[in-house]
Amino acid sequence: MSLRHPVFPHATPSPPSSPHQSPSPLPANAAQEKHRAQLASYRRDPSKVSPRSSPRRESRLRIVWNAGRRLSGVLEEGTEGDDGKNKRRPLRFLPFQLRSKLLDSPRKIRLWLYVVAVISIWLLVIRPVVVGWDTTPAASQRSAGLQRKKGNVSPLFTRKGKVAERALLPPVVAMRTTPDHKVERGLLQVDMESQVHPIYQLIRDSREQWDAKVARQSRTLKEAVEEYKRRYKQAPPKGFDKWWSYVVDNEVPLPDEYDRIHHDLLPFRALSPADLNKRIERAANLPDTYTLRVKSGSVRTSATYNSEAIWGADFRLEDQAELLRSISRWIGDMSVVYSVHDTASSVVSWDHRRELIEHVEEGEYFSETDEIDLTFRGWPAACPPQSRLRTSRFAHLSSTPTKSFISSHSSLMDICDHPELVPLHGTLSGKVPAVGDLTPIFVLSKTNLHSDILGIPTEQWVEDTPALSWGKKNDSRLLWRGSNTGVWHSGQTTWRSSHRTRYVYIDGEYGGVEVLPAPKSLRGQMVGNEVRELTWEEVNEHYLDVGFVSGPIQCDKEDGTCEQLQEEFNWLERIKPEQENRYKYILDVDGNAWSARFKRLLSSGSLILKSTVMPEWWTDRIQPWVHYVPVQLDYSDLYDVLAFFRGDMNDRAGEDALAADIASAGKQWSSTHWRKEDMTAYVFRLYLEWARLVAPRRSIMDFVYDESMEV
Repeated sequence: MSLRHPVFPHATPSPPSSPHQSPSPLPANAAQEKHRAQLASYRRDPSKVSPRSSPRRESRLRIVWNAGRRLSGVLEEGTEGDDGKNKRRPLRFLPFQLRSKLLDSPRKIRLWLYVVAVISIWLLVIRPVVVGWDTTPAASQRSAGLQRKKGNVSPLFTRKGKVAERALLPPVVAMRTTPDHKVERGLLQVDMESQVHPIYQLIRDSREQWDAKVARQSRTLKEAVEEYKRRYKQAPPKGFDKWWSYVVDNEVPLPDEYDRIHHDLLPFRALSPADLNKRIERAANLPDTYTLRVKSGSVRTSATYNSEAIWGADFRLEDQAELLRSISRWIGDMSVVYSVHDTASSVVSWDHRRELIEHVEEGEYFSETDEIDLTFRGWPAACPPQSRLRTSRFAHLSSTPTKSFISSHSSLMDICDHPELVPLHGTLSGKVPAVGDLTPIFVLSKTNLHSDILGIPTEQWVEDTPALSWGKKNDSRLLWRGSNTGVWHSGQTTWRSSHRTRYVYIDGEYGGVEVLPAPKSLRGQMVGNEVRELTWEEVNEHYLDVGFVSGPIQCDKEDGTCEQLQEEFNWLERIKPEQENRYKYILDVDGNAWSARFKRLLSSGSLILKSTVMPEWWTDRIQPWVHYVPVQLDYSDLYDVLAFFRGDMNDRAGEDALAADIASAGKQWSSTHWRKEDMTAYVFRLYLEWARLVAPRRSIMDFVYDESMEV
């Protein structure tokens, strides 16, 4: 098949060198020099910088680490130039001198009491806050690997670029001097008696979680292998060293965060290679699919869809083939079957998945002759017996009755634990899927209820976009424009409750809504005492700029639904990129499946609020409240979020600096964690795992580490 030119520029990976071509181990210093040359953007722990380190690298580290000076350093700086007689002693000698000094004279007693008081205040009050503020690098910095593991290894690389300090949090939040709001099941429940706005807590905790994740990443191939075995209880796949070389050569961050691959492929490990390959061949003959085949490093494609009936299908095939071609020389022979559609379709019952995983744990293959109970129907069938979705009448559940915010976006995507999401999303609402056999189909989007294997969509991927600085964005309303996708609109569907329609309906609501106070207006008051009830009309006019564009689509003309949509909504013109760039706040909402615009929006430098139930390949590699702001599917937290960052109805007492901080971190993350190389690294590892599963002898497809493989 003739393939079109790729949509985005392709960065050809440098082929990893064979470990068998090295004539002999290099001396220690030469090896270190080689490592520095390969990882030119890496940073070292300042406490272990060797004399050979470049002056430029040392100066950058000095700028960062001097921000949080030790108390001993402060004392010594104040005594420079003093003679030996009057120079202050180091702090560690103070306890041994107090007894004799205090007995000399009342004047000295007062002096030493003053010194002790100053030191105590510094240690207990001032220093924790200053250190917490000044030595916490920006999200982009920490993602670059300023923290490192102990040992004689080079830390993960640092992206080049301007380093920005994080916006400050209130001291009572940074020092944890007040009780926290309660967090459970991925949601923070607002304590109305608290004197601290809950979003401060969410930002603090998210920063700490992100920094901890970055700090614990593997820095060497050996560490990556050990971490892989610790997480997944098996050896990495053959070719893992080639993947690691690609990660190092292309500066791919977070090399340990690929849990999504393990989650999706785990049940397939229960199938024998022969059984799995039979299922792949059956899947390749299903309608509306395309297949990528690797044979001796070459990629071939085939398809069963009608390219004239499904617009864009050829583009998807070609883009996925292009991603694979860049790494196919290191992938074993395999076949990968993709669905051409936006959404997933396979659902396996929880009982069957549990049975498959038990076979994996016991080291046995699932027999092709074993019977499977296929009588289950509906979303609850994909959940554990005691889950909320199995035990609740989810169709009648309402939104959370109390004020709450998303603490963990990935936890909130667990629909088994959050049945209230089912009637709120067009992908789930009104559908009663039948469970089936485990089918090896790769898809570009799925919920956690689906058993399909998640790949990487490339639609609307952009390397970068023109962006205005935060200070030049002059519209503080929350922007959203889009089509009325997400559900089929007819008299037979509950389209009014779908995720996009409900959001646009907000703009025409009547009555009142309670909004939490702007954070800086609390001034020691309890949150609940400052809640204000405002009319929908005034909050919508002040905070929102929302609307469908062009005209109704995905609707039934015959039953009059299209005409009804045309009359009910005010249809707007599409907005131009330069207009979109003026908005400080932009909402991203799922469509028929995932939102393809998220990457572009992050790159705009605006603060992105995101509402979704779709996990994506990057979900474990990004941090809510650090790179974007998560919003609940019922939008119950929307105005509270906007009031926190923008302020009250007079735009006062808001946290504009924190909004700018998250917007900047999101833009930086987009340019450093969502490049073509990052997507390639993900499918590289995904296909290595898949090639092992389909190999006739899986045991010889395990990776065996050797020290000579280190780069």
